[in-house]
Amino acid sequence: MDRHPLPSISRLRALGVAALVLLAGNLTACAQTAGASPTYYFSDCQAGAAPGCVPGNNGNSGTRPDAPKQTLAGFNINGLPAGSKLLFARGGVWNHSLVRIDNRRVSAEQPLVLDAYGDGPAPVFKVAKTYAFEFGTWQNTELDGGYVFRNLKLDGQGTAEWGFWLRGALRDVVIENTEITGFAIAINSQGGDPISHITVRNSKIVRNHDMGVLGHFNDSVFEGNQFVENNARGSTFSHALYLSGGNRNKIKGNLFLNNSVVNGECRGGNVTMHGQMDTMLIEDNLISQAKASDGCFGFSITTGYNTPEWFRNFTVRNNTVINVGGCAICADAVQNFVVEGNRVFQDHDRWHYAILIRNTEQPNDAPNANVVIRNNTACFKESRGNQKLAAISFQGAQSTANNTLTGAAAAGGACTRPVASAR
Repeated sequence: MDRHPLPSISRLRALGVAALVLLAGNLTACAQTAGASPTYYFSDCQAGAAPGCVPGNNGNSGTRPDAPKQTLAGFNINGLPAGSKLLFARGGVWNHSLVRIDNRRVSAEQPLVLDAYGDGPAPVFKVAKTYAFEFGTWQNTELDGGYVFRNLKLDGQGTAEWGFWLRGALRDVVIENTEITGFAIAINSQGGDPISHITVRNSKIVRNHDMGVLGHFNDSVFEGNQFVENNARGSTFSHALYLSGGNRNKIKGNLFLNNSVVNGECRGGNVTMHGQMDTMLIEDNLISQAKASDGCFGFSITTGYNTPEWFRNFTVRNNTVINVGGCAICADAVQNFVVEGNRVFQDHDRWHYAILIRNTEQPNDAPNANVVIRNNTACFKESRGNQKLAAISFQGAQSTANNTLTGAAAAGGACTRPVASAR
């Protein structure tokens, strides 16, 4: 019987090193694969889908755009690892049922992303009832967050309640370049819950029949959005943007166009705040109406509850307000409150204050203090006794370098009017 010679010690050592290197490489590759954030693709072609739409199949793995899944039915969205992406085909339309999101793996640094892929119009989620997306559970106190919604359209079809319901200890949600339409309320943030770091940016909040945004926010930003034709019933209790409390928020560069309009006349609210708030920047926004009744206010930062209220450390700067009702910038219970560089236009023969700071009527509300009104311009079509740049019903406010222009002077120069149109 032939015997093969035993390998030398040096040969064994070399083979051992090679094996270890190969094993380490395989383990690294496996670790990289296991740790990679997956991307899933979806395509559905319900009524209204773009020509050429091809539906996916829920039997597919969905990890390739040429073999997408069809819907989220049966998909464990809350079991996905951090950084996961769910991409929906442009031109696609889904008949969408409520999805509850409460994923404890994701974060602001590695969010769960819902976005679009391909070419054509944004993916459309048609929602017939309740909500499109609900976050958390009732009285949930555990932190969760790290969700991004981008390049989507949610359509409540006039029957669904809310597009997004934010609640619990939710944080770090981005809603970007997304249209929300046809709901009672587009975004509803649960009052009193510690919801924070919500960003709504470059989105269209249009034709929601009650409100655009409602609720309590902290450390949140509304920037570059279009609020158009919300509150079609014209209720004075409903508004395009209604904040009921919160701290350290920003409302910047938004368009508010034809909200709360009935028969061509604004009757309800545009931007309204009640409750207890500290540190707010309201800057570079445009509110535009054709005509308005008394109850159509511009920025209403006023008391409205039977509990103590205050608005501290506010700056209202460089906004433009066109043809609202009783007042363009209305406030009470304000402390450390700056109103500067705003322009207010009024074309109609009606009583109107560009800026109205009044005393609160309730003894437990904060008294007005440290109010500065400067460098604001009122552009009134005609000189009328019932229209004023500012009406201040308490002593001690600082009012400097404000200007009222009428007639031809109100049609150009400092009163050059911006074009108010939705994109």
